[in-house]
This record gives sequence, C-alpha cells and structure tokens, in this order.
Amino acid sequence: MASETIFNSTLSEHHWTDQIRKDFDKEYALYVTNIPVSVFNVPKSISAIKPEAYIPQVIALGPYHHLRSELYQMERYKVAAVKSFLNKEQVLNFQHLVIDKLKTLEPIIRACYHKYMDIDGDTLAWIIGIDGLFLLDIMSNYDTIINSEGRKLSQDALLSRDVMVLENQIPTILLKELRKTLQIVSAEKDDDDGLTSMLEGFCRAHSPLGLAPLAQLRPGTNCLHLLDLMYLLIVNHEGAKSVPQEASVKLDVVEDDQELGIMKDELKNNLVEISTVLTNLGIKTPLQVITRMPWEKISNLLGIQTGNKDKNPLVEEIKIPSVSHLCKFGGIRFNPTNGGIRDARFVATEATLYLPTITLNANSEVVFRNLVAYEAATSKSALELGQYVDLMSGILDTAEDARLLVENKIIQGELSNDNIAQLFNGMNKSSGKARNRTIEAVNAYFNSRPRVQAYNFIKQRNSGTNSNLAATFPYTGSLPLPPLDSTLPRQLVAKELDINEAHDEVPPAYV
Repeated sequence: MASETIFNSTLSEHHWTDQIRKDFDKEYALYVTNIPVSVFNVPKSISAIKPEAYIPQVIALGPYHHLRSELYQMERYKVAAVKSFLNKEQVLNFQHLVIDKLKTLEPIIRACYHKYMDIDGDTLAWIIGIDGLFLLDIMSNYDTIINSEGRKLSQDALLSRDVMVLENQIPTILLKELRKTLQIVSAEKDDDDGLTSMLEGFCRAHSPLGLAPLAQLRPGTNCLHLLDLMYLLIVNHEGAKSVPQEASVKLDVVEDDQELGIMKDELKNNLVEISTVLTNLGIKTPLQVITRMPWEKISNLLGIQTGNKDKNPLVEEIKIPSVSHLCKFGGIRFNPTNGGIRDARFVATEATLYLPTITLNANSEVVFRNLVAYEAATSKSALELGQYVDLMSGILDTAEDARLLVENKIIQGELSNDNIAQLFNGMNKSSGKARNRTIEAVNAYFNSRPRVQAYNFIKQRNSGTNSNLAATFPYTGSLPLPPLDSTLPRQLVAKELDINEAHDEVPPAYV
C-alpha cells in the first residue's frame, strides 16, 4: 500500500519545488532559522479522544483550516469586518499595502507553522492578511463586544472558542508586521507591549485559571501567539507564600488524632462484628476466615463496590482516590489557594489539599485541551499544566466530587456538577512519566489511614499475592472499609460466605 503524500496533485509538487528553490536562494534563509515554530498540528495521539475540541467549529484563522468548506461561509463576514477595521485609503490600497508586504515575508510565515502548507505564496499572503486583521479587530474591539447588549453574542461564545484553538493561532510576529504596515504603530517602535496588552485582556476574560500580571513574566519573554500568552500567564501565576500559624497546625493535628481514634474504633467494631457473626455460625477461627475468604464475598458483605469505574477505555488517568473518597475515608479537606497551579500542594499536618480556584464555562474544556496540547508540542520540560489537569482528572470522577469542590469554592462558574465531572473524566493523562509530588503526597497520606491499611491488609492476605502491597501501595482505585451494618441477618452472612449453619466446620475452600 502506497504511503500518504502531502501533495494533492503533480501541480502541488511543482509548488513545493518552487518554494524550496526560493528558500534555498534567498539571503534571509539564515534569519528564518531563528523564527520559532509556534503553530502546531495536534497529533492524533492527543486528539483521538475528542477531535472536535482541537478544530475550529465556526471560523478559521490561518492556513490550516482556511479552505474547509464548512467554515468558508464565514469568509464574507471576515472580509466585512476587516474593511470596517481599515480606513478608506487602506481599503483602496490593500493589495499594495498589505498583501505585497506579506508576500515578502512568506518564508517567515511558513517558518511559524509546523505543518508544510501546500499553498502558493499569494494565497498564503491573503489568508494571513485577512485573518490577521480580523483577529486584531476582535482584540481591539473586545471590550465593546462584551459590553454591548445587542452583540453579547453568541458571537462572543463562538469566536472566543475558535480563537483559542491551537491550530487556529496567528503568530504575534505577523500581527506586529500588520500593525506597522497599517501605521497603528511606527515602523521603528517595538510593538511588544502594545500588542501583548491587547491580547492580555482577552486572556483574562477567557482563562479558566487565574493569570499572573504581565510584569511577573521574566524580562525578554516573547509571546508567540494568543494561546502562548495565556499559557505563560497561567503557569507563572503564583500567590504570596504563607506559613500556617503554629496554633492552627497543632489544632489540626489534635483533630486528626481524634479522627484516627474514631476510625480505629470503627475498624475494630467491623472486625469484632464479623467475627461475632461467624462465631455464632459455629466457626472456630473467624479471623482466618476473614483473611482467607474470596475478596468478592467480603466486598459484597460489606457493601463495597469493586472493579474499575465505567469509563472510556481510551482515557488513562493517574492513580489517586476521588474527592469524595479522600474526604470520607482519608479525612482530607480541600481549600482554595490564593495563587495558581504552582501553589497546588498537600499539607499533611493539616490533612488539606490546596488547589487554585478555577472558573468553568462551556468553552473551558476546549481551552484546557488546547493549552495542554500546546505544552506537549513545545516539549515544556515540567509539563506543569498537564500535571495539574491530570490531578483534577484523577480526583473528579462524579457529580458528588464536583459538588464538594464547588462548596469549598475551588470550582466556580456556570457548569453543572455533572458537566464538571464529564469535562475532567474525558481528559486523557498528559504528563507522561513526569513526577507529581502533590499526588505522591496525597496517596502516601491516604494509604496511612487505618481503614485503608486494614482494607489493603485483608485484600493482601486474601489474595495471597504481592506481599509488599500494603507497604508500597500505589492506589488501585478500590474502596476502603466502611462501617459494617450490625443489623445484617445471620442468614445473609451465611449466604454471602457460602456457609452452612448446620455444620461446625468452615468449608475447606476457606480454611
């Protein structure tokens, strides 16, 4: 079977040859090598779970999706918006003023895009000219758009979603050239501050997480496009560091000790109750029965639901208990931080997981997915945003988990609890083998709780395998022991354990 080609026709092959010849001959080829690739194709390994989240639904910006038939109907709308953005003289001289200038920048334009574009130079210049000016029009009039009763669109919701798609980005280096060409700024002036400030307003209106002030970015940081700016402001947002008061720490420790005592009492009562029932059934060694009976039997008896959650098998999540399990069985609390994702931390002395406040709406999933895809594409070493999304995806399994985080003011916005859970349940693990110390700390604390240790002990003894399970514990997704209902009928216990009350001996399979 022949491999796929990037060319649609022999004519396209000639275009490629001409383009390579031009690039080879031009003196500025060395300059182009300094232009960073910033607009990436999302690989299928990332987009396979939910491909529609990575492509524009209404309007194309840039060459990747420009000629898709379902988006082409918006071209007239873009042209009309650009003409209203320009003055009369600029409209009349558009070819000479904008298109001819962009044609001289063709190698730079192509260098910004990861994918080879089978488009001739003239077409590429028109695409960047119209789409770039359309984006500048959106950014410059954004305050007017969102404050106007008649235009607080559907237009805002549809455009803001597509504007944040990775494959729809327009590089800022090209936006700067357009602003200089139209004399919005002088040709000699560095436009970094003006353009970045314009893009910042849009980012602050649509980011699901808090953003750092522009001044907090390292000097010399270049914003490559709108999505890159949002990413930089999210990752670099850090709150003021605060050390808990000694008194509050001691108080939390006292409360934790009290909770430990309660759990130990519950655990003891569980074992005593099971042992009593078995003794009444004529079993002479009840503890041996408990530790050696099939796990499914004891799970059914205690009301524990075993097995994996019903999830999309393509979605791989990190191993960590859900919010409701962390609260109920681990005694862990959840508090909002005053900072960003770098401030997410678990404080064992307080039994508290601190998480940044997040505001969710209908577009938040698209924003998150494209930010994480961009982080992965640029090979950011720490994958900080990916690790945060992995953490949230791991602990948010159900509407009840979402409700707890909403009540604790960690999640805000317009989404229902069910929609919040669905959003994060569909996010595939993205941070690879990167070490997440927050998750490690939460799991270590959770595994140290008496109920969880007892659960793992019984399961380990029952299975007769993996003698290091309790010591090494990577969280397996199973539930820890709940309190036993002391009113369970003896007949039910006998039925679950396959024990015949008429006999004094334990069936051989359980001895």
